[in-house]
Amino acid sequence: MKSVVIILLALGMLVPAFAGRLQITNSTGGYSIYYVYISETSSDSWGNDWLGSSETISTGTSKTFTVTNGTYDVKLIDEDGDEYIVWNVPINGTVNWNVTLSDLGERDWSGTGSIPSNSGNARVTIYNDLGSYDIYYVYCDPSDSPWGDDRLGSEILSPGDSFYFNVPGENYYDIKCVDVDGDTYTLWQVYIGNDGYRWNVNLSDID
Repeated sequence: MKSVVIILLALGMLVPAFAGRLQITNSTGGYSIYYVYISETSSDSWGNDWLGSSETISTGTSKTFTVTNGTYDVKLIDEDGDEYIVWNVPINGTVNWNVTLSDLGERDWSGTGSIPSNSGNARVTIYNDLGSYDIYYVYCDPSDSPWGDDRLGSEILSPGDSFYFNVPGENYYDIKCVDVDGDTYTLWQVYIGNDGYRWNVNLSDID
């Protein structure tokens, strides 16, 4: 009987450690999610796919993943290879992510209790064409507003790589990038229509 009690106590101690849950609901309207990566924010790698090779999350369905309470980065890849990434997600209990097409790209957690939408219908793409300088920060805000949060979050944009996010179209924006040396590259009063905007940041754009 004592051994049974010990086992039950051990199981009871394990439950709080694994009380975190991430529920992913596919509301993309027709694109199955093929890969799910959930990695501790402190880790340098994504690790293995949590779905496995034989499972997908089809549109209109949900799947819940159990993790140790902590802070995580989450990446989803759909059947077309498009990525949906959110950084610095605090999981302590249950967190719900209702994934829509507006979530394409990358963004930081907002601390609202659910993973925020990457709001807007216009995609902004930043391409690092600086040759040998990483980009550490990206800002993009309406021209009549102050600078907001860094769009890159914990990510670093290496030369030759691109990063994208969504903003509401048909408005004027200021866009600023900051490289590894602290040098800034800024575009002012950029009109971004509903078809989006791409900026190939190169050394000639330095402020």
